[in-house]
Amino acid sequence: MKIYIDYDNTLINLIDPWILWANNKFNVNFTSNDINRWHFLGEVLGKGANDFWNDKKDNHYANKNMLQPNPGAIKFLHSIQKQFGEKNVFIVSSTVAHHKVEKIKHAQYFFGIVKKQFISVNENKGKHTFTKGGILIDDCPLYVMEHICYNHQMGIVFNYNDSFGWCQKDNYILDSSLNSFRHIVDYKNFSIATSYKQIIEELNHA
Repeated sequence: MKIYIDYDNTLINLIDPWILWANNKFNVNFTSNDINRWHFLGEVLGKGANDFWNDKKDNHYANKNMLQPNPGAIKFLHSIQKQFGEKNVFIVSSTVAHHKVEKIKHAQYFFGIVKKQFISVNENKGKHTFTKGGILIDDCPLYVMEHICYNHQMGIVFNYNDSFGWCQKDNYILDSSLNSFRHIVDYKNFSIATSYKQIIEELNHA
């Protein structure tokens, strides 16, 4: 069984540094629970909210102090590598071109992966056929739903400590990108996990 794991917000805490930056820049006071749909910051604050990523002079993945693994993430990844085999566990991450090199280095530094375990994509990972033979674990509900729809495999939405508003099923109706896929939540191969322990339990029952 192949296991494909998202990087940003699934293994590392990306949302809190972004929200802190946005709060300071736009004089707002958001938390991750307030982000009730995937494109919330851009929709509410305007395109400038994406400057956090678009600025090629400031690559956040080069700053090991800014972007840290979620507590328990390193142990989790090593645990499933031991259980399912390193060759069957991959990190798959949507990555802008100017972040790619440093993001891979970031994952190697914290998680000790080999380079071929990191799959960098520049578009919707849910539609990629390379995940067809495995399970996708991601904080983005759309990617998980599309993976289930197109690849007919299990998908797990990861909502770390139940703190991500966009992962909560009650908020799916607020995200227009999910309109064609919301029925997927009723499928037996769709689940939401709020801890790494719960992910492992889901994998063991797959």
